[in-house]
Amino acid sequence: MIKKQDVLLMYLREGKSQREIARETGIDRKTVRKYINEYELKKLEVEQCEDIVHTGELIQQLVEAPKYKVGIRRKRVLTEEIEKKIIHHLEENEEKRKKGLRKQLKKPIDIFVSVK
Repeated sequence: MIKKQDVLLMYLREGKSQREIARETGIDRKTVRKYINEYELKKLEVEQCEDIVHTGELIQQLVEAPKYKVGIRRKRVLTEEIEKKIIHHLEENEEKRKKGLRKQLKKPIDIFVSVK
């Protein structure tokens, strides 16, 4: 498995382009660009501060696994009102099915979005 560190070393030491790294590693080009941009930003911070602590952070940036941004989502609650809407949509689908309008049925994602 290719690590973030390997991608950065290919870019810095071997002087390979982002597309070349993406082609060789099988990692998406946008992901390679993200790794390199994160490294460059951290490098600029270190150059501006010239602090030993920040140098350690730069090294940590090279070694650590990538972090994914996951939003904090509010848990949905199934209330009686939502349940009634879902049942109504399912009944509509059943009526359309009986009339032979199967292509006009609502898909589960359509019901999900309309109940939202």
